[in-house]
Amino acid sequence: MRRSLNFAPSVAAAVVAATTLLPLSLSAQTVWPDEGPRTWAPRPTEGAITANDLRTRLYQFADDSMMGREVGTLGNVKGTDYIAAEFKRLGLIPAGENGTYFQNLDYGRVAYNQERVRLSVGGTALAPSVDWAPQTPNANARIVGTANWASVATVYGGRYGDTATVLDPSVVRGRVVVFSEPAATPPGTPRVAGNLLAAHNAGAAGVLLISESISPASFRERVAVRPTVQGNVAGAVITVGTAQRIFGKPVSELSVGTTGQTVSGSWDYELTPLEYPTRNVLAILPGADEKLKGQYVIIGAHSDHVGMVRGPAPEHDSLRAFNTVLRPQGANDRVAINSVTDEQWAEVNALIAKARAIRGPRLDTVNNGADDDGSGTVVMLEIAERMATGPRPARSILFNSHAAEEKGLLGSAWWAEHPTIPLDSVVAAHNMDMLGKGRVTDVKFGGPHTVQMLGSRRVSLEFGDMIDSLNAVRDEPMVIDYSWDRTNRLNRFCRSDQVSYIRKGIPTTYFSTGYSRDYHQATDEPQYINYDLSARVARFVHDIALAAANRPERLQVLPRDQQDPAARCGG
Repeated sequence: MRRSLNFAPSVAAAVVAATTLLPLSLSAQTVWPDEGPRTWAPRPTEGAITANDLRTRLYQFADDSMMGREVGTLGNVKGTDYIAAEFKRLGLIPAGENGTYFQNLDYGRVAYNQERVRLSVGGTALAPSVDWAPQTPNANARIVGTANWASVATVYGGRYGDTATVLDPSVVRGRVVVFSEPAATPPGTPRVAGNLLAAHNAGAAGVLLISESISPASFRERVAVRPTVQGNVAGAVITVGTAQRIFGKPVSELSVGTTGQTVSGSWDYELTPLEYPTRNVLAILPGADEKLKGQYVIIGAHSDHVGMVRGPAPEHDSLRAFNTVLRPQGANDRVAINSVTDEQWAEVNALIAKARAIRGPRLDTVNNGADDDGSGTVVMLEIAERMATGPRPARSILFNSHAAEEKGLLGSAWWAEHPTIPLDSVVAAHNMDMLGKGRVTDVKFGGPHTVQMLGSRRVSLEFGDMIDSLNAVRDEPMVIDYSWDRTNRLNRFCRSDQVSYIRKGIPTTYFSTGYSRDYHQATDEPQYINYDLSARVARFVHDIALAAANRPERLQVLPRDQQDPAARCGG
């Protein structure tokens, strides 16, 4: 689950300092009611979905040796190697690139190299960062990151985004269109409209945007996915003086359709890959029905987490004590140390005292991500093993281990833009993120059979109806908590990979057991996972996916204008 809220940095210092408050002694007892063993010996898994199978998988996948599985690191590669090895062991067909289980993202350090960009007016070179700068690729504005202009004619197109301006296609076609800065608009108003889109549609060779100042931001390296943009229209920002050089007169004297000098330019938004690849892991279980096996049901979870602890290493039990009292939703909860009452500190110190009575301190440097989203990943693998060893569903199943969810849902978004199967062949998708908690002491409305479910009716009413009907007749019914689906608390729906499928109009449901005190903390370890509940949720998702795969007809999708627009999360 992608974190979207910050917490007071002084918390980390507080939980380290708390380790010195109380005396130490050792024992083999446990401290926390939900505490299991620190280690678990691997053992063979079976076809049935069981709690012990989940333990075997998760104690490996969220081990300290995985170093928190942050994308671009060796730990993440080890984690994705494990997933691919399990897919292969189960006999699933590779569904990545070049016959492999992997689909690599264009993720790394991206920027324009100021030494290699070029723009000239009438043969006179302009200075980057002074006279101009290339625009960062932008899918919404349809601006690509590569330009190769050779003495291209220019034309003035008016104010950027003006819906009232009419551009003559015969004048725009093949030219670089120069726009003035957009007029001020209310917050949230789309700025890509009107004459800019008209320029695209008329076949413009590129666009230049006049600005009072040039920002060097496009030359600053950042770690991101290199955007994929359809088309071939590159863009740059130019100063008022550069615009006057192009047209030979002040911008205030220009009218739409005024032509100027030719421009030449070349630049490329460069990607420097990280040391280790960022990759989705994909596999297919072919369907058994000849007529339906070309359609797919997706079962997915994200493989990455947030890596090693940055800054001072917290003491494990002290951090958990602090969060138990003051941050029941982990990193979602902001706490200012000066707001903590004496009574709350007494509760924290009492929990630390219990820990110190039976064991010494343990500085914790790894954000293991056992719940987020090791739990969803191992559930996905358990479902894969159950389906691979049981009767084949009619439709095919695509298992999609999403990369870089913690960096902004990047892996699922990349797959949605570069699908390895036809998008229109997908009948339903299931995203699982944080299936490891859910006790009544962890979350509101928690319990041994509770699952939080979001999105099941946002694109297809029939999907939600099917799930409820199925749950009513199962031997192991679940208690479905829809409360998060009816509110926008913590921006919950928009923080995991179901968004990428919803934006493509695919019926999708998000399954979770909720945030807990260990969310985005070094204490998110396999020893605190509720494996019995995880197994129940796994069997539930398995049954739902199987029902969607075996239906004679596809799930009915609502017309676009009737789908919940909030579910697309701005996309």
